[in-house]
Formats: sequence, C-alpha cells, structure tokens
Amino acid sequence: MREMARRIAAPVQRSGQGGKMLVPMLVVLAALAMGVAATAIMLQIKERDKRLAKERELLLMVAERDDLKGQVEDVQRAKSKIEEELTRSRAELNAAQDKLAQAASARDALAKSVDDRQKEVDRLTKNLEQARSEHKALTSQVEEFSSERSTMQQQLADLEKAKSELESKVMQLSEKPTVELDKIVVTNDQSGAGAGAAMPVSATSGGPMNGQIVVINRDYDFIVINLGKKQGLSIGQEFQIVRGEQVLGRVKVEKIYDELSAAAILPNSHKDSIREGDQVKAL
Repeated sequence: MREMARRIAAPVQRSGQGGKMLVPMLVVLAALAMGVAATAIMLQIKERDKRLAKERELLLMVAERDDLKGQVEDVQRAKSKIEEELTRSRAELNAAQDKLAQAASARDALAKSVDDRQKEVDRLTKNLEQARSEHKALTSQVEEFSSERSTMQQQLADLEKAKSELESKVMQLSEKPTVELDKIVVTNDQSGAGAGAAMPVSATSGGPMNGQIVVINRDYDFIVINLGKKQGLSIGQEFQIVRGEQVLGRVKVEKIYDELSAAAILPNSHKDSIREGDQVKAL
C-alpha cells in the first residue's frame, strides 16, 4: 500500500506548486484506498474464516450424522435383537405359565392324594390298633384255650386210663359166670331192697329187660350193668335207674359185652345218689 501511494505522489511533486493541493487529497484517497483494501482484505479473511468454520462445522455435522446414523443402526439392530429376545421371552413366559398351571394342577392333585392317603393311613392305623387289640384278645383266648386244652388232654388221659381200667374190670367181670353177678348186694340202707337182698337179672324173652348196677365210675359218670349181648342189648339203648319206687336217673348204653354193658349217666340224673346194686329198667 505504501508503494502505491509513493507512485501516485511522485507525478504530483513534479507538477509544481499547483499540484501541492492535490497531495493531501491524494494522501487521503490513498489512505482511504488502503483502508478499503484493508477492510476488504479483513472481510475476505473473515469470510474465509467463516467459510472454514462452516466447513469444519459441516464436516463435524457430517461426522456426527454418520456417527448418529451408525448409532441409529446399532440402536435398530439392538431393537431388533431386543424384540427377538422379547418375543422369545414372551414365548418362554407363556410356556412357564402353562407349566405353572400344570404344576398348580399337579400340586392340587398331589394335595388331594396326600389327604386321601392320610385318611387311608388313619383308617389303617385305626384298623391296626383294632387288630392289635383283637390279636391281644385272641392271644389271651389262645392262652386260655391252650390251658384248657392241656387240662382237657390231662382229663382225656385220665379218662382213657379210667376207661382202660373200667374195660379191664368189665372184662374181668364178663369172664365170671352170670350167677356170680346175682350175688351183688345193695349195701345202701335207703335202697328199696333190704340189706343183703339180691337183684337177679330178669331178661326173659318177651318180658321187661331189667338188670343191676355192678360198677360205678363217678369221675367220668360211667356205670356197668349186668346186661349184655346175651340179653339182647343194643348200643344207644336207654335204661332208668330205680331204687324201689324212687327214680334216680337215666343211662345210655355205649359199649356192650356178652353179659355186661357200659352206660353213660345222662344229665339231670341224681348221680351222687346212685349206688352199686341199684336196679336198671329198659325204657
């Protein structure tokens, strides 16, 4: 700018004094021109700076747009992934709800089954207690029966022994002649026949079958009478025991020998009053 002012002022200086007045004007113009040029240059610099700033801003905005676009794409991809996971989670939730409903149904059924089983256990426990009580009672009864059986076995052994002795005695008596049986005398003072009186066998054909007691077994309620096969007796036949006009009881024939028979004293008989020598009459 200074060089330009110098070039403008040189001709003026050579033109003389007339041109002295133009010098200040030219200087002012040169200054104005320099100011305008400087202003233009400053404006250009500012415009360039603004343009560069705008370009930088644009580049930043483009970069930010690209970045935002990438972020949007990432967000969209994440959204799609989230939607897929949400869909899968909903399906899993529905499946879990179905399983939960099935589990609740199974739980209710199990609870009902447990209640039924508890009732069954209570019933079985009650039955078990009742069975134990019954078992205890049965055990007590079995013990009583065992004791009774032992007693009965002992009684049966005694009965067999007494029976054997009775049969032996009957056999001994049956081997004796019938006449000797007629010699049995009733020793009871209350008998219908007097002391020393004999009761002979009266078993004639067609007549009543009467005999006499020759042996009494009070332990087992047996008697032996002097009537047997020869007199026509049969097993199961019943006789009446009499002493004079007094009826003492009844007997039933259970075993028969030739001239003797064993008979059981029937219930409701006055067995304590029966004596050897009492008379028996067929019914």
